[in-house]
Amino acid sequence: MTNALRLAALLAWPCRIFAVFCGILLFVLTGVIVYDVIGRRFFATGSFFLQELEWHLHGAIAVLAFGYAYIKNAHVRIDVLALRLSNRMRLRIEVAAIVLFLVPCMIFIAIYGYEFAERAFVRSEGSLGGIGVPHRWIIKSAVPLSAVLTLFGGISVALRAIVALRRPDLLADPFADPAPDADMQPYA
Repeated sequence: MTNALRLAALLAWPCRIFAVFCGILLFVLTGVIVYDVIGRRFFATGSFFLQELEWHLHGAIAVLAFGYAYIKNAHVRIDVLALRLSNRMRLRIEVAAIVLFLVPCMIFIAIYGYEFAERAFVRSEGSLGGIGVPHRWIIKSAVPLSAVLTLFGGISVALRAIVALRRPDLLADPFADPAPDADMQPYA
């Protein structure tokens, strides 16, 4: 079971790295927005490039953080029914939902998202009219990458839930995010 916890921590690691990257992108997005607003308001400047860059940054931040949201238990849930269930039943439902829905869906999105981004790269797809952001394949690559990160986060949560079902003594809270600096028990 400790190997399952180590694998869960390993799978959660890229999600944390991309969460830091998304945090940096938030500062970049804020700078772009401030520059665009001040330029439009006071200097009668502004461009389609900046507006599209804002959309692309916002989209990348949103999708690349899905995996991290999953390991932090910050994703959307329907808790109306779950609150009436025992913790063990919720863990079983979590594992079943990950195996039956999340994994196949994310694999599907990763495969077709890759083809989506690859097509944009091969065609040198850019903005219409050439006045916006070129190289659309970069933002389209966020789709399959986010699917892989969400897959990692989901499998990490499933592994922790399985450990909580079989060896609850190893985990204080199976839905808690693993502590990055913990030694043997990364979920305490």
